[in-house]
Amino acid sequence: MVSVIGPVLLFLGLFGPMALAPGLWATLITASVVQVAGMLLRGQAALLSSTRNASLLVYAALVLQLSWAVVDPLSSARMPSLLQFRTGLAAGSLLFLGASALVLLSGWLKLGTVFKMMPTPVTAGIGNGTALMLIWLASQQIVHGNAFAALTAAAMLGSYMLWSRLKVRWPAAARLPNIVVSAAVGLALATLLEPTLARPALHLGPGGPWVSLQLWNEVGLQQIGPLLMHGVPGALALALVMILETFTAIGLLETKGGLRIDANRELIVLGGSNIVSALLGGVPSTASPLRSLANWNAGGRGTRAALVCLGLTTLLLLAFGKWLLAMPAGLVAGLFLLQVPILVNRPFLQRLGEILRSRRWRGAGAVDLGFWITLVISLVGFFGSLMWACFLGVGLSCLAVLRRVSINLTAQWAYLDHHRSRRVRDVEAGRQLECEYQRAAVLRLTGHLFFGNSARLTQLFDELDPQVLAVVIDVSRVHDVDPSGLGALVWLVHTLRDRQLVVVLSGLTSTRSSELRQTLKKLPGVCYCVDLDRGLEVCEDLVLASLNAALNAPQTVALEGNLLLQDLSSDEVRAVLNLSERSEVAQGTVLFYQDSQADGVWLLEQGSVSVLAGSGKDPIRLATFGPGQFFGEMGFVDGKTRSATARADTPLRAALLHNHSMATLMLEQPATALTIMRNIARELSHRARTESAQRADER
Repeated sequence: MVSVIGPVLLFLGLFGPMALAPGLWATLITASVVQVAGMLLRGQAALLSSTRNASLLVYAALVLQLSWAVVDPLSSARMPSLLQFRTGLAAGSLLFLGASALVLLSGWLKLGTVFKMMPTPVTAGIGNGTALMLIWLASQQIVHGNAFAALTAAAMLGSYMLWSRLKVRWPAAARLPNIVVSAAVGLALATLLEPTLARPALHLGPGGPWVSLQLWNEVGLQQIGPLLMHGVPGALALALVMILETFTAIGLLETKGGLRIDANRELIVLGGSNIVSALLGGVPSTASPLRSLANWNAGGRGTRAALVCLGLTTLLLLAFGKWLLAMPAGLVAGLFLLQVPILVNRPFLQRLGEILRSRRWRGAGAVDLGFWITLVISLVGFFGSLMWACFLGVGLSCLAVLRRVSINLTAQWAYLDHHRSRRVRDVEAGRQLECEYQRAAVLRLTGHLFFGNSARLTQLFDELDPQVLAVVIDVSRVHDVDPSGLGALVWLVHTLRDRQLVVVLSGLTSTRSSELRQTLKKLPGVCYCVDLDRGLEVCEDLVLASLNAALNAPQTVALEGNLLLQDLSSDEVRAVLNLSERSEVAQGTVLFYQDSQADGVWLLEQGSVSVLAGSGKDPIRLATFGPGQFFGEMGFVDGKTRSATARADTPLRAALLHNHSMATLMLEQPATALTIMRNIARELSHRARTESAQRADER
């Protein structure tokens, strides 16, 4: 109910008692006529609209700004005169009408998805700034009131906090909301301690003095014209805040209620219903997350529930309207303060507390970036104005988004010193790839390929190292394309092919863009790989082949030369192999499954095996082993089940050294078993170092 009577409270705080009547009139219009207009425009029934602090404060600040811009030689008071206020309200309602029309136009142009991407620091910063403004307004009520006003406001805030703690210890207390308890405490104290102030009478009816259409007729065009131009930035900020507040509620209902809400339709509803509000003398009304979620959780999820809520709200306003005109200053201040805990962003306060405790001003990545954006918006909103805070917030957020997508806007080649496949190479092959890393190039594209980065794609050809033999272009992270971006990528592939380079395209099955997938599949002379890892393996094989490395590795390595048996004598090697079980395995056969019992270590003589994580059509490759290497040793080392699945990429010749055979070696030939364990440790160390170096380069 506090949010419903927000216009009364805010108009009283900014303009004094003379604004109570238009505040209550605006409250009635917003709570009744505007709600009906939203239903007629077929908005989402679960989204209940109401006046919200940020948009209401922007609108009130706009009216105040325009009121002071009116020249009134008879006015020298702290508050605007009645003439100034009426003129400012007339000009403000016209700008409110324009802002609502902009919102409706945004929905008609289907910009809902764009506004839905607005980052949370903007709304968090605006909420914090609004909370600071409400604290200031509460202090003004107390300063111009008396000691009893301060006592009432403090008691309301204290009861709010105490009731929150009581609900933790006494679950039955949760049935009564904090704000109801606090309002009751404030009402009781105000009745006992504060004298009732005389308020102006409220003139209601279709011909009332606060209907915007009538105000426009009373004020001369020669005065309103300059005021409208003066308030254009405020109108733009108001439209933006209305959209942000509505999308906050939409996001909450989609997350908590599982709804799928048409953002463009809601923009049209928001703009259309607020046009009605601007014409009749109302104030901005946006979707309320608290009312909507409370109604949803209570089972009210359709038009009937919305109508019941509308009817009850209107009846309460009509019943207690005269009482609202006589609210004591302490109760007004308390109601201002009660909205602060709802508006303040809790993650922001937690981060601020961490900074003050640790005195460390830099945090982790995007979380820290969002904190500083929120802080700047909050301070500008309080010490400057919420209008400029909105523009600053959107500007900083756009810079943050551009920073996020700058990887794609400034895409550049990387080489084998930064990216390596998960194919396990021997020491000599790894050394050769480290020395000739510039012979294979990698280009990872992310985000959107559009006109903004098409020119960058055409520049990449000239920046390629002249020693490159093969390139892999990964598109798995590309979300969308437009004709300019797609054309630039196709041109780059054709140009690379004309230079006689091997071009590998990876990630086609993972990209979200079907248009990109279909176009790239039609390109001639291109190698396709399921992911970047496989693409890198192809490029590495080509580099090793160009170095006369016998096509990367020997096709067959006798079991006697396996890395597991390194540094053993010939007699020891024969003894170990006599304990092993030799077998031939068909391509595609699974040698062991993830979470199965580990039975031993495999020694490869011919063929290759991939170790895979996950299940499904495209599991993640952890490593690929070839002739002369061994795998499956982790189950023997730690005694646990298999951590991954092993599948034959080609027909295999291999041997399995069972765990019980290793146990026999430890008993009968401990020196041999110790050498084998040392070989396992050496190979694990080599793999760990290689993996760590790759991850460090990628970071």
